[in-house]
Parts: sequence; C-alpha cells; structure tokens
Amino acid sequence: MAIAQNWASRAQDTEDGKGVKVLYVDGESTAAKAGIKEGDIITRFDGKEVNSAPVLAELAREAKEKRTVHVNLLRDGKAVEVDVQNPRRLKTADL
Repeated sequence: MAIAQNWASRAQDTEDGKGVKVLYVDGESTAAKAGIKEGDIITRFDGKEVNSAPVLAELAREAKEKRTVHVNLLRDGKAVEVDVQNPRRLKTADL
C-alpha cells in the first residue's frame, strides 16, 4: 500500500501485526531524505502506534500539513527514531 504521495513509498503489514514493513522508498522522497529505508519496520508514526498499512496510510494523510513528523522504526532489530520533514506547500497569488 502506498503511504502518501510526498512519501513515495510502499509498505505492507507484518505477520505479527507489530508495525508495518517498508517495501519501497523513492530516492527523492521525504521518507528517503529522513533516512527511512526498505526493510525498516515502522512502529509509531507521529506518536501513534502503527499496526497495519492502512493505519499508516491514514496517519500519513492526517500529518501531511505538519512540518515535521516523528517516526519510530526498527532496523535490523534495533530501535531507530527519525524526523520526517514535510515539504512546505508554497502558495501563489496573482498580483
């Protein structure tokens, strides 16, 4: 399941329901820039527990307007924390 457009990633449920495994990360995405890698298991997103891919997708959509999102994950069995910087949406106006 794709997480969110600016994340340009794909994730799936884990067998034990504890987190979501990252299957793909686009090299130019906000996830990649934050250091999230394929094979990581996302366990918490923006302070909320993640136990399925649909839950992660919904949390990512809800957080798209936030400047920074804190993500807890497991990489090779070790806990890692990253802050994902969402790109600022630039507004335009006709003058």
